[in-house]
This record gives sequence, structure tokens and C-alpha cells, in this order.
Amino acid sequence: MSLRPTDVGHRVVVRRVLTTPSADRPQYGDVLGELIELDAERQRVVVRTAAGDTVAVAVADVVAAKRIPPRRSPRVARIDDLELERIASLGWRGLDTAELGEWQLRAAGGWTGRANSVLPLGDPGSPLDDALASVREWYAARDLPPTIQLPLPARDDLRRALAERGWTDRWGALVLVARVRALRAANLSVPGLPPVTVASSPDPGWLAAYHYRGGGALPAVAQEVLRSGTAPGFVALRLDGAPVAICRLALDEGWVGITAVEVDPAHRRRGLATHLLAGAVEYAAEHGAEGVYLQVDSDNAGALAMYEKLGFTHHHTYRYYRP
Repeated sequence: MSLRPTDVGHRVVVRRVLTTPSADRPQYGDVLGELIELDAERQRVVVRTAAGDTVAVAVADVVAAKRIPPRRSPRVARIDDLELERIASLGWRGLDTAELGEWQLRAAGGWTGRANSVLPLGDPGSPLDDALASVREWYAARDLPPTIQLPLPARDDLRRALAERGWTDRWGALVLVARVRALRAANLSVPGLPPVTVASSPDPGWLAAYHYRGGGALPAVAQEVLRSGTAPGFVALRLDGAPVAICRLALDEGWVGITAVEVDPAHRRRGLATHLLAGAVEYAAEHGAEGVYLQVDSDNAGALAMYEKLGFTHHHTYRYYRP
């Protein structure tokens, strides 16, 4: 553990084990906030989160810990593509990661593009062809196809270089942003619907309601990815005890990312998605978030129209490239 007494009073992130070492695949969680105690005698670190909660972590459970810069303003209108993608990478993480210069390599058993791709935030620290060879080798060792997530237009230079080398555009999405304050002012709650709930982990009903890209039951690795991040929130709108609309929240550096949005087809066109978003935004505001981001498939005209009507604007695009 790299924390020192001089780090007390500063912002830190502490990664800890959430499951016993005997588990088939240990799960990890991050605690982000102000370090208020580094107790050598009791062998623990104590962190105060942005929500005001005090979290004590036994040193024996700490996988990694470090001091990080003060939280920056979300700068909703001015934040660039790469910076927003860096923040988004904190909210939806690979379970196996490495760094190649300023490139992030991420893997999670092949579940979701974001958790199984390279995020090129800058220079890889070596000539491009050497870097791509390293990428191919790293993913081959994990039995995964080498995939690079390109934030555009910021990495249009790399897009052209990849195209010259035979890499092709496979799929992608649009990234939309909005201000928490503006969404709250719009008063999105739908009269007559019950309040949404936000849990720190997904219950069986939430998991059953989530169908990634229209698939069937979620693989085991999916739950690990969903639970990853600093403090994920699992939002649900329930009718008669059953979730009919869900989403997942990730709070990092003044931003809240909204993912895994699902509405039961039998309950659509009743404003459930809007009501769900209203509850998510209230939760984000209570935890200090100022900006919201989400991703939408470019061909999902209905979702795009809804989000634009609510006040979201297009920030940038990302595309996944493979050889």
C-alpha cells in the first residue's frame, strides 16, 4: 500500500477485496474520497466519501491505494472527448487491466466492448506498429480479439492509421451529456408513479430485467463488471414489487454515467424511462455530481429523440476497431 501519513486530508482511491481469497474469482471494489485516518496500530485506513459516509478498510483487504488529484469541475460544455472517456472508463471497468504508455488495456471475458478494448488516451510509448503488436499479444493471451475503442473526433489520427493497417470499424455509439442542474429543473418525475430505488448491488430482479444487447441470461462475468467501479448504483422502478425499469449509475469526478437502461416492453409509453432518469438524477445530485453522460446506439432513433427532448446534447462518438 502506497499511502503515507502525509496523505491524510487528501483525496485517495482504495481498491479492496470484496470476496474471500478462496472464491473462484475475487471481486474488488473501490472507495473514493478523503483519507481521514491511517491507523497503523489498528491496521486500517478510513475514507470519507463524497456522500459523507465513513468507510473503514482493513489493510489486509487493500489491493492498491494511492493519492489522487482533487476532484475537478465536470465542465459539461467544455470537457474534451478523451477526458470524458477517461472518466467513463472508471465507471465501467475491465477486470483485467494493463497500461501501454497512455493506452489502457482492458479485458473481462469478452463481455461488453468497453470492458474488453484498448482506450488510447495518448501516446502508447512506442512506435505504433510495435504498440499494435503488443495489443495483439495481450488479447491473444486472453483468447480475445484485439479491439480499440476510438473516441472521435479526438483520435481521428489513430483511426486513419488503423485503417491504413487493415483495421476496420465494427460498431460504436454516440455519447450524450447534460447538466444535473438542468435536468432537475425540468422536473422529469411522472405523477402517479412510485419513487425509484437505488441499491449498492443488483438483486435477482434487477439482473433478470437486464438484457445486454437483447441476449439471454447474464454470464457470471457480467455481474463482476456491473459491480466494478467506485460506487455503482443500481436503480429500479418497481410496480407490484417487480422492476419494470432499471439502469446503472457510476459516479466519478463530478460526473454520473447512466448505463444498462431497460424498460419492460409491456410497460412502455408510460413515461417510465423519464421517471427512472429523474430518480437517477436526484441521486446523482445528492452525491455531488454536476454532469451526466450516457451512450446511445446511433440507430436508436427513439432513445435519441427522448434524450434530446429531455435536454441532452451530442458530445462525441466512439467506434470500435478490429483487425
